[in-house]
Amino acid sequence: MKSIITIILFLCAVCFVQAQESSLQNTNFSANKLKRLGYNSLKYGDTYSAIDFFEAYSVKKNNVHVKYSLAECYRAARNYKAARDLYSEVYEAKPNAYPLALYHKATLLKTEKRYDEARTLFQKFRKSGAAVIGGIDYKKLTALQIQSCDSALNWLANPKNAEITHANESINKASIEFSPQYLTDSILLFASLRSDTIVYTVVDREINKMPQREFYIAKFNNNSWEFAGEWGDARYLTAPNEQIGNGVFSPDKRKFYFTRCVKTNRFDYECAIYVSEKMGKTWGKPDRLPNTINMSGYQNTQPAIGINSKTNDEVLYFVSNRPGGKGGMDIWYSEFQKSKGEWTTPKNCGNAINTPGDELTPFFDMKTRTLYFSSDGLPGLGGLDIFKATGELGKWIAVENVGAPINSPFDDLYYVLHTNHKDGVFTSNRTGSVTVMHEHCCDDLYFFRYNNIIVLAVNGVVKQKINQQVKNILDAQLETTFVADTLPAANIPVTLYMIDEQSKEKAVVAQQKTTKDGSYHFDVEVNKKYIIEAESPRKPNPTLTFNTKNIEKSDTLPQSDIVIEYIPQIPFIIKNIYYDFDKSDLRPESKTVIDTTLFRILKEHPHIIVEISSHTDSKGDHDYNMKLSQRRAESVVDYLIKSGIDKNRLVARGYGKTRPIAPNENPDGSDNPEGRQKNRRTEFKIIGTIDNYEKIIYEE
Repeated sequence: MKSIITIILFLCAVCFVQAQESSLQNTNFSANKLKRLGYNSLKYGDTYSAIDFFEAYSVKKNNVHVKYSLAECYRAARNYKAARDLYSEVYEAKPNAYPLALYHKATLLKTEKRYDEARTLFQKFRKSGAAVIGGIDYKKLTALQIQSCDSALNWLANPKNAEITHANESINKASIEFSPQYLTDSILLFASLRSDTIVYTVVDREINKMPQREFYIAKFNNNSWEFAGEWGDARYLTAPNEQIGNGVFSPDKRKFYFTRCVKTNRFDYECAIYVSEKMGKTWGKPDRLPNTINMSGYQNTQPAIGINSKTNDEVLYFVSNRPGGKGGMDIWYSEFQKSKGEWTTPKNCGNAINTPGDELTPFFDMKTRTLYFSSDGLPGLGGLDIFKATGELGKWIAVENVGAPINSPFDDLYYVLHTNHKDGVFTSNRTGSVTVMHEHCCDDLYFFRYNNIIVLAVNGVVKQKINQQVKNILDAQLETTFVADTLPAANIPVTLYMIDEQSKEKAVVAQQKTTKDGSYHFDVEVNKKYIIEAESPRKPNPTLTFNTKNIEKSDTLPQSDIVIEYIPQIPFIIKNIYYDFDKSDLRPESKTVIDTTLFRILKEHPHIIVEISSHTDSKGDHDYNMKLSQRRAESVVDYLIKSGIDKNRLVARGYGKTRPIAPNENPDGSDNPEGRQKNRRTEFKIIGTIDNYEKIIYEE
């Protein structure tokens, strides 16, 4: 049985079918033919013709199974009261044969805010022992529905401070408006059929005309949104006999992802995701995403775009009913690996997001790394509610209902935030939506604004602490006091995590690099717990924890300094390491110098990796000097390995005479013994840590 989920997914904004009640009821069709025509209509996905045939049949005959099918059709068409009454009639007649009639009646009572009655029916359904039906885990769903009834009254009694505005009738028409996206701060893109009347008629199973969905824009002028016509750039996106919608832009606005749905038979549709790239001022011909994403035989739709916080690769979140899901429609993700130029095999977003019910219309806010989506499998006010969760890919925390008045007892979808994070838009079939059919058939656009928002931020400084042994070497090397005990840590990656109070898991919220003075600044939310982590050469990385509970006014919260270890960017010159002439073996006094400098630092800092380099003056053949200096560097490395230092932490490099630090000759061309002595040296330089060994690049 196709539901409103199917209608939304296929982008077939409710197909208004000419009412046939009078003609069908007065026809000479037999009851059996009417029943057959009704089920044939369902086979083709035509819910509205099925309603007409089943209603006409029910005038002639009283059949409980047909009544149950008609109730299912009413629910799919969102004629909630008609569906509720029929479910009740069916359950009273044959409760054991139709246990789901009780479950669905309870869900429909929620649309009337009759939560106490709904809870009673859900509890009764649970006691009936019904569990997995049609592949759906109703035992789990029922537990969530009971929880919904307990929470809904509280959400309604304590709404968020938000103002909801129904978009005017220049934007909202009798058909479904869906998939809004901000093209700019003052231009809204959305999809619609744009009709105030019945669109086409089904007569003897033939369609007189198939309507086409298009992309349109609305503009914000004089404090209100007004319809502004077709989106001209979309002329390359449409295709004959295909429905389009669900558009979303890449972060740089250079790519546009959207869904095309094509008929697979007379009425059914299969959806796939396409992408178009901007070519100058227009959009290029769309490309169908690979079959790993557009799995054949399943729905693949409603794209949303994010960015992987670690790799900076683009992430596609989308909705599909492919195998391996949690039940119904799930949200999946795939990453575009720039290094390979291909999309990864999609993965499920996991149990925190997906349920045995349906999850739809994802929107990823990259500023806060928050996924907004709609679900009927999580505790809500009724129908599809809008939820949010922090995280990325398959790891999500702090899943919560966004509450009233954004959510209602009806279907609320396509939540999208404006860049100011105060305004936004969503769709709903709540009471008051524009329709030419029953009052809840169709989705309209609704704008919202959060009032009296508490704006919170945190700031702090990352500092580098210098090891005393390192400081002493540098002071002696530079013949001056090198630095103080601590320095500002510039250009250090700092990550803000949110912590889930129940699971104790954390998810990335934001990342940035410190400024020249070592400072950072993050925006945060009220009543959350956070961790700030700074990248450090010594693992684990230092962190600090704070929370924003019970803060009642906007503020910036200063944090304590985060201290990391100082890693010098200049090489250390190890003085007094001597070799016999033309030899590479270490002399005893040289080993003593190594023991009191390099060996000590390596023991005190077991995570660092160093390059030991040997250098010569300009006398002698280039190739000979290169080989000699390489052997001398290796002799230091061999000595350290015998002293117990891991060989993976040591790199030997001989540079010969290629890197002088002083002139080998005086300006008049005479020999400069002092300069040559400085050039005959051994150095070590910290080039990385064990943790990032694979990222080290050795440069000549």
